[in-house]
Amino acid sequence: MLSLSHVYAILLAMIYRTIKIDWLPQSNTQWQTFTQARKEAARLWADLVERHHRIRRLNWKWPSKGRWQKWARRKYPNLSAQSAQQIIVEFCEAVNATRQLRKNGDTEARYPWRKPCYRDVVYTNQDARIRDGRLVLPNGQSGTLRIRIPAAIRLPGRLMEVRLCYGRVLLVCEVPDEPRPQQTVIGVDLGVNTLITATDGKRAILISGREAKATVQWRNKRFASIQAKQSGLVEGSRRWKRLQRRKHKTLDKAKRRMRDICHKATRKVADAFSNATCYVGKPFNGAAQRIGRKQAQQVSQACNAKLINQLDYKTVGAIVVSEAYSSQTCPGCGERSKSGRVFKCKCKAVAPRDAIGATNILALGRDGVMTPGRSVPNACQFVYPLKVSRQEPGSSPGHGARSLSPTGEPPGGLPERPPRRSGEPLRASPTRRSR
Repeated sequence: MLSLSHVYAILLAMIYRTIKIDWLPQSNTQWQTFTQARKEAARLWADLVERHHRIRRLNWKWPSKGRWQKWARRKYPNLSAQSAQQIIVEFCEAVNATRQLRKNGDTEARYPWRKPCYRDVVYTNQDARIRDGRLVLPNGQSGTLRIRIPAAIRLPGRLMEVRLCYGRVLLVCEVPDEPRPQQTVIGVDLGVNTLITATDGKRAILISGREAKATVQWRNKRFASIQAKQSGLVEGSRRWKRLQRRKHKTLDKAKRRMRDICHKATRKVADAFSNATCYVGKPFNGAAQRIGRKQAQQVSQACNAKLINQLDYKTVGAIVVSEAYSSQTCPGCGERSKSGRVFKCKCKAVAPRDAIGATNILALGRDGVMTPGRSVPNACQFVYPLKVSRQEPGSSPGHGARSLSPTGEPPGGLPERPPRRSGEPLRASPTRRSR
């Protein structure tokens, strides 16, 4: 018989891994079941939002989780009982998390208030089953979905949870956490122009964030343009729906690009410092809340949480520490210097400012204080997360009238117009007269 300490050790040794399957319904029956289940999940969430607002307004005591599950019994026929209970659990967790944030002084934390039209459906391992290579998902009276699992996908462990989203199905599996020996300790500084800066005190790797920044800017401009066009249309019309589909396509494309950039950037850190424990500077601090409007948008839309989570499982572990004054303090003498992207100190210490920040974050995580007398990294490597193939400079496609042939002459055998001399008046191009 296992003791309580042995059971606790076994629980600590298990982690969760998510497997994604791209899927959309293929028949009208599947579409109907898929839509009814997601609408029913949204209706349950909206009812919880409305009742939570009413209970808080009347200053009543918030009911327990079991009481809410008993209240929702048989009221949502297009969901299985386990799915309805999971949605209630997620809502109660969101309420408790917001209450804790407000208790800690975060006055801007909001309780759940949105009433969505559709919502992801969650299935436990008691509902979701795998039969003959197909994932079976019951949805109450709306029917059962049977999703074929691709032959190339093998579940790494025991199936614990399934989340049905639009366009994909997420399978959460429980796998054993294999301990990895720690070989080194690094400090990591997250930023915007420089996405990740990692150093072990001797050498530093700086990964460019220009591609991620350009992706976010492209998404914001594209999204604003589509919303401006939608503002003059009737909601629900054909043109409005067409723009809505374009909006979701833009968001999905930007999300895929950001996920690819984050994975490749964190992989470069994991390859450069294998089996390392990461001390990551806390990205949202007090200084980030006092910056300008444009800079605040860049900082708030950065993918810092994704980077920390990916570093956590690609390395030995990621520990978040304070990064106060880490980019201003010289590791050698302790003096502060605020200006310039290249850190230059009176003690002749010169290094990229992000490398200085990562060096001090390493000291804060390892020793708890930035002690003077340390050296700056003597080797800094600048890398890009993606290998982007740039086109040769020249005319873009669609402007073939002015592009040159391989021999260097204009196409069609036409002579090239000589350049206009200084002081010569502009001449209008000849037009054909209509008879």
